[in-house]
Amino acid sequence: MAVSPTSQCYQAARRHLRPHCDGIWVPESLLVSTFERYVATFRTGARHGSSVPGPMEHRKRMAKRQMGELHFGQSHSAAPIWELTSLVDLTQWKWSPPTSPAARSLQNMSATDMRGLSATVVNPFRLLFSQPAEAAEDPHKLDKILLPENVILSGVTEHPTLISWDVDTTPLDVIDTALEFLLHDISNVTGVSARFPIFCDSWQQALAEGRFRGQAVDTVLAGVLDRLDAKSASVGYAKAFGKLKLLLVEATINGMSSGGADQVASFDSVAWNSILRGASTIPMNTIRTFTKAITCIPDAYLISVSSGILENLNSFFKALGRATERPTLPRQASKMLVPLMNLGRPELRFILDDATQRLLEYAHADGVNFVNMRLGWLLFLARLPGIDTEYLAQACTALETGIAHSPLPAPEICRLFLAWSNNQTPLRRYTHLLNAVGHYTTDCYSTLADALWKTRQFYRAKNFGMFLDAIGRENAVTLLVRGVSHPRGGDPRMLANVALGIRKPRAAIDVLCLFEECRRRKKPFWKSSFGFKALEILTWVPDIDHSKILRLFRIDPSRRFGLRRRRRVKGLQQNVVARIVAVSIVMGFSPFITSRKGFRLMMKCYAKLAKHENTPPRSFLQALVHQITRPLLDGQPGITTRVQYILGIVRQHAGREEAGRIATAIERRRMFNFKPK
Repeated sequence: MAVSPTSQCYQAARRHLRPHCDGIWVPESLLVSTFERYVATFRTGARHGSSVPGPMEHRKRMAKRQMGELHFGQSHSAAPIWELTSLVDLTQWKWSPPTSPAARSLQNMSATDMRGLSATVVNPFRLLFSQPAEAAEDPHKLDKILLPENVILSGVTEHPTLISWDVDTTPLDVIDTALEFLLHDISNVTGVSARFPIFCDSWQQALAEGRFRGQAVDTVLAGVLDRLDAKSASVGYAKAFGKLKLLLVEATINGMSSGGADQVASFDSVAWNSILRGASTIPMNTIRTFTKAITCIPDAYLISVSSGILENLNSFFKALGRATERPTLPRQASKMLVPLMNLGRPELRFILDDATQRLLEYAHADGVNFVNMRLGWLLFLARLPGIDTEYLAQACTALETGIAHSPLPAPEICRLFLAWSNNQTPLRRYTHLLNAVGHYTTDCYSTLADALWKTRQFYRAKNFGMFLDAIGRENAVTLLVRGVSHPRGGDPRMLANVALGIRKPRAAIDVLCLFEECRRRKKPFWKSSFGFKALEILTWVPDIDHSKILRLFRIDPSRRFGLRRRRRVKGLQQNVVARIVAVSIVMGFSPFITSRKGFRLMMKCYAKLAKHENTPPRSFLQALVHQITRPLLDGQPGITTRVQYILGIVRQHAGREEAGRIATAIERRRMFNFKPK
């Protein structure tokens, strides 16, 4: 097919207008000028860091300036014209190549007096003492004052000579050596070398080789720590001596834990108890050192080191008592929880009991905040695995008796329960629940219950009610129920009010939880087991007034039942019939009432149905038959008139055949009970 003239003209014009290649040639001067304009207008894009030149730029500029001074042919010399006489003499100048990186590293390695990492721990201790006057006046020693020789300038260190102890060395000899090294470091005011770290390294190696065990380790560690405390009391500088104690305890831990399987096979409880007691005396990093030590102890031997654990818990209590900010208490409790995760086991709870008794000793002590100590310890118990609400409630009750005028506030109780519950199973919207406890009055019980109910955590509210009841907060349980049942109406609200009326607030929470569970499973409440269970919770209690329950369902308990004809009335709805049947069955079989009273209550419910001409369901007839045959199961003949009356009701609603079958079964049971033996 021929191409149209219009298309031919378009293709010819396109060939002439479109370039034959996609690239263009741009001179370098144009690129340079464009980049300079970009840098001038876009300062932020040119450099994202500091505008100060780096070390490479500095070296480049210095070299350019020095070479400019040596080149007389340069039009702009770096030196002014009046300083031409001070320029470098070219006849004496000789070029030398720059130093290679390998040569520079060798120069660094040749530095004298290199120390190990452990010796740097005592640097603050050396700087505590002033320098002598002659050292400051000597200009040649100025560099040593500004940059001491013990500063590590490279990764290569020279290990000092360690002390070797033989089998004849006694613990007192080791203590004397430690004291000698300590006095040397105190008297060595120049701070050039430290010998106490050498002692710690030697002590660690000796423990790793098994030269000291048991009571010897206890004697050495206690003796050295006591001398450090004495020197700290006389000289001062408790922080510096605390670092030395930390160095000694960590060296002991490393030495004792380096035995491997032999340490596990023959566990040295005396030595590890001494280590834990020493860790409790360190004024810094106490929890970190205690965690490092407790991880080296097998779980089976925690009972043998219980005294050392108690000493660390005592130090933990003192730290809580000195805390000035309450938000730090949960954080400290979480840190202390890491090494003591196994104390929740039943065989180790005696340690927790002893710690609680130790805490009660600070109830009337001066200089500590017992309220903070109590809250921190309870938060620790709430987050400890294996602790149930019963044990937590016992601890709360015991610690409340310590200060009678300062009971646990309502917000703290709510936070304790939330911490325990979240530790068992993570709570949904935990932060939202914590914010709901932000009130400083008893309203926090209602707000927390409402928040738990809205997040569909019904059984957490039930556990909270049990916890409040266990710590003696019965009135708080009532507030909890009001917060739970406020958005609910109808049958659950009605049953909850009945429970509150008979002073059973926990029963009200149980009923509301059953209703929510039934609604979640999409079952009718009164025709399922949930309705029967709710009525059992309310009625199966001693000394209950059943007339209140009957009036609740509009059943007059004072009227006598009968089957005489009455005027025709409107029939009841099916849900009302189901409620009446459930009430009659549950109350008729209550273990806290007699058989006669149970039969009378069931017949009042039947009279209510007969009045409105509602046919009782088959479950109700079965319950009536079971009620009149209970004496037969106990070997008694039963009441004949009552049996005849019930058989008449069965014949009326279930038929003659069913009534005859029941009568035959009753007669056989009577013959079996009274046949001659």
